[in-house]
Amino acid sequence: MLKGLAGAREHRIIPSRGIGSSAGSRHIIRKMNWQELSKHALRFVALLIAAAFAYWLLRATGLYEFTARERDGLNTLILLIGNIYAVMFAFVIFVIWGQFTDVENFIMRECNSLRDLMRFGEYLSPEADRTIRRAVEDYVHRALKSEWEALGERRRDKQAERAFAELVDEVVEVVPATPSQEAMHARLIEIARRTGEHRDDRIAKSLTQIPPTLIRLVDTMASALLLLVFVYPFHHWLAGLTCFGLLALVLFLANLVMRDTDNPFNGIWNVSSKPFSDLLA
Repeated sequence: MLKGLAGAREHRIIPSRGIGSSAGSRHIIRKMNWQELSKHALRFVALLIAAAFAYWLLRATGLYEFTARERDGLNTLILLIGNIYAVMFAFVIFVIWGQFTDVENFIMRECNSLRDLMRFGEYLSPEADRTIRRAVEDYVHRALKSEWEALGERRRDKQAERAFAELVDEVVEVVPATPSQEAMHARLIEIARRTGEHRDDRIAKSLTQIPPTLIRLVDTMASALLLLVFVYPFHHWLAGLTCFGLLALVLFLANLVMRDTDNPFNGIWNVSSKPFSDLLA
């Protein structure tokens, strides 16, 4: 039944003026996980302290006297790898951030359509209105209870899919009592079809992730940059350590943003389930 309703696609958003919070589309639906951020920050500080200790030990060896004679070659490598890394990282972030915002948009569109189902259901018989509202609430409860966690683990939630299929069935099986209700019933079926499209798009975008080979390529280039700056023959050890620490911080933050935004439901910066919760208000 659900597949039958997900036929031709429309690329327009029907503004919501429905039940609950009518300002749902204006919510900023992101939240910060400070505990996860603190964990990554502590790990970075520990690794930076270990690198500083290793740098201090290597200054006592002849390594930097050797690399001083290869300064021009190191400069060329740092510039070359740095430029390639910048291009690759910009491309990856552009794609990932686009997917992240797409998930937010599809969440808002799906919730607006669900709100429209409840709003237009009031024009049917009281029994049909209660049936549709109960089916919507059951689906929203399922989405809040298990689907958010499942999407964070990169898998589909069967319970939420079953609840949505039951919602569509309830809408389609409504028996209109008057000609005006028949017209409204057709409108509700169209809204249910559109809701299914938004849900399918949300799930597809949520399960999309960076190819592992691309992550390894970006990580390899970042590691190469760190290594080249680590062995670069600065005249003073403090200048060398400071430059290495700054580069390590920038690359750490870049890697953190790349990996965190790749999963909109798990990590530091996540989409929120508030638009779904507002439907139950």
